[in-house]
Amino acid sequence: MNEQKEKAYISYRHVYKAFGTQGVCRDFNLDIMKGETISIIGPSGCGKTVTIKMLIGLLDIDQGQIWFDGVDVASFSKDESFLPVRKRVSMVFQWAALFDSMTVFDNIAYPLREQFKLSPSELKDRVQEKLELVGLPQAGSKMPSELSGGMKKRIGLARAIATDPEVILYDEPTTGLDPINTVRITDLIIALQERLKCTSIVVIHDIPSAIRLSNRAAFMYDGKIKAVGTMDALINNKDSFVRGFLAGDPTLADF
Repeated sequence: MNEQKEKAYISYRHVYKAFGTQGVCRDFNLDIMKGETISIIGPSGCGKTVTIKMLIGLLDIDQGQIWFDGVDVASFSKDESFLPVRKRVSMVFQWAALFDSMTVFDNIAYPLREQFKLSPSELKDRVQEKLELVGLPQAGSKMPSELSGGMKKRIGLARAIATDPEVILYDEPTTGLDPINTVRITDLIIALQERLKCTSIVVIHDIPSAIRLSNRAAFMYDGKIKAVGTMDALINNKDSFVRGFLAGDPTLADF
């Protein structure tokens, strides 16, 4: 007797999204299981970041369904409808997107003040806990302009985990970093995944990091998922385009 297939925690079904006449997501389908780390990989401009922004309502869904824990977020008619989802899902933006006029402490405290009623001491303790988790316990009083690129990424991550989310969305977490900081951020994502037991969706071009941090990966091209599986399975995929892209071989992945 076959075991019942595990139900997807997040499920994209026939999703279509266009900007003007340009279709970015075209019949996009993907299932994501609770507690896994899945990377979305593919050429620049193929719509990877669009897929995660639609999950939390930063971009409208033109057609299709996106199910999150049994609720179709595509059915929401107003931005306010996404508030319960945004309390459970956090996003780490590509360039950290810190508020320049706020200290590091206030950047991390921002979602806590928006979503919870914490006493000043509780707020201070929560922010300090997250700073320690990302290895920057003394950074609270600094301004974003005083931080290096790698530090900004880590503060962006601290802000994302401030609310103890069930799902973390990462948009190119290693872009613009030197090799040492790339390893640091990758190690941090892995450590947080193990500690928080959250579900992570990582939009990424950095193949070595994707290999290290992913349980599975989805290869996106031309608005659709072309292949899904472990990184080993994708690297050895029968499709020469998928293999060529992951190997950096333009003779196989010419686009």
